Amino acid sequence: MRKYDIYLINEEVAQNYFGQESKLFHLFLDETRAFDENKTIIKKQIKYISNSIPVMKLQQSLLQAFKHRTDYFFFNHAHRIQMGDPLSKAQVFIFSDYIHMVSEGSYEAEVMFFEVMRKMSPTFFALDVSTYRYGWLNPIKQVKLV
Repeated sequence: MRKYDIYLINEEVAQNYFGQESKLFHLFLDETRAFDENKTIIKKQIKYISNSIPVMKLQQSLLQAFKHRTDYFFFNHAHRIQMGDPLSKAQVFIFSDYIHMVSEGSYEAEVMFFEVMRKMSPTFFALDVSTYRYGWLNPIKQVKLV
């Protein structure tokens, strides 16, 4: 089973940390390990570098993208796709600060959710602190200044 937390990173921060994604990941990792006052400080830092999730817009985008699929379900604020052979299953929970995804089997179902998010914004950053996996859903192109 794979678990991801997905944050909408501020555009300026995303551009400044292109190629240095490990620094962003370690901030989120430190938040999971911190206690008391340190945890509060790190949460404030995360809030500062991230934007609120446009919950209603994302809900509508997911509903629109998958409305013709018989393997897509929306119930109790959870979006779910369960499909195929081999099994591919992903479930998305949208909160105002982040998105939580749980998936298993092949990657097909989770990629479908990622595609919808990627179209909304290039600055979604996904991470799984338990397996040290992280990255942009849509890699930001680095602009070369002349």
